[in-house]
Amino acid sequence: MEAILKIEHLSKTLGSREILHDISFETYGGEVFGFLGPNGAGKTTLIKVVVGLLTLDTGKVTIAGKDLAKDFEAALANLGAIVENPEFYKFLSGYDNLLQFANMRGGVEKERIDEVVRMVGLENRIREKVGRYSLGMRQRLGVAQAILHRPKLLVLDEPTNGLDPAGIKDLRDVLKNLAHKEGVAVMVSSHLMSEMELMCDRVGVIANGVLRSVHPIEELVSAAGIGQEEFVFSVDDPEKGAEVLSHAFETEVKPNEEGKLDLTFPKEEAQTSLARANRILIESGISLYTVSKKENRRLEDVFIELTRGEGKQIG
Repeated sequence: MEAILKIEHLSKTLGSREILHDISFETYGGEVFGFLGPNGAGKTTLIKVVVGLLTLDTGKVTIAGKDLAKDFEAALANLGAIVENPEFYKFLSGYDNLLQFANMRGGVEKERIDEVVRMVGLENRIREKVGRYSLGMRQRLGVAQAILHRPKLLVLDEPTNGLDPAGIKDLRDVLKNLAHKEGVAVMVSSHLMSEMELMCDRVGVIANGVLRSVHPIEELVSAAGIGQEEFVFSVDDPEKGAEVLSHAFETEVKPNEEGKLDLTFPKEEAQTSLARANRILIESGISLYTVSKKENRRLEDVFIELTRGEGKQIG
């Protein structure tokens, strides 16, 4: 599969400070790629380089096969972007704003305006003045404007900032549909791990200007133990309890340092599996004192590990 965005050994210094150091990764059509890191990690600087607002010091950025440094206009012809909040003429309707932008860009037919309005779900409000729009509606209008010219790459910097939960969900659905149904490569930066979990197919984690890792979102979720529930059993005979549970569930169970038994079940089967484990222990003549649920690691904990020091390997 050909990469829509390809970044190779990109570094950027502002003043005496190196903001980005030797960044390399690729994004593909049909995926939402999340660029994740704490505030000040270098996300916005990278995005400004990709959209042509800053020059790179070393390295190479290619958009749809076009070198950003050598063929600037051709590269940007394949790019749509929202950096910070989109700006519009508030006294004009959403439709007239899109029409103005289409006229300035050229080559955009009115049928395409209607198409992108449907894509972002603004059919019922597009003739109203933008001054009446909520922040979420303005963000969706911004996406419509950014994709009018059918770009292969859409880049957004912290697009959910300031949105209420409903606005976040609406925008998330728009971006996922653009990637999965329209084949656009969507790159989104954020410091919100929970939002990346719901929106992205892959995530690149950056800290202190260094790309620590790139993972499918499923790997991060798996590392956090989401989708599973772990229980701790306190019994009078841990060795025998471990033996019968290992046999019953076809997995190795050993007493932990406290002489208790840890057993993990898929979340959807947790209650029935827990009842079965209790019954097996009791029918085996083992006294069961207590059962407690162990709290899963949060996805944010995995994120902190990856952004601390050199990060840890996952998977």
